[in-house]
Amino acid sequence: MNYKWFAPGSFMVFFCCAYGLVFAMNWPLFTYYPLHGNFFWGPRAHTGLGPVMVWYGLMSSAGLVALLAALLIPEKVSERALRNYIWLFPLGAMLVCIFLLRQLLFA
Repeated sequence: MNYKWFAPGSFMVFFCCAYGLVFAMNWPLFTYYPLHGNFFWGPRAHTGLGPVMVWYGLMSSAGLVALLAALLIPEKVSERALRNYIWLFPLGAMLVCIFLLRQLLFA
């Protein structure tokens, strides 16, 4: 497909890289406390509100970075530079997440 204004390959590459970074640094765009229905912007921790949901905020942070990259980087540039190595980025993102969750996975 010919996308004149959006580069899906760049989106995928930058989403994988950004997700690994925001997951490691705990930089969600927003947090949600489902027991009380409280919604907060940023990674602030609030005590006494119960468990927090940050996964949607992490996905939103990575998606925002990837969207900006996909709009700014032409498809020709990303396709030419990453043609044979594009499969490494999702694999790398999975390995980063497994490494960061190793205490929970291998306990």
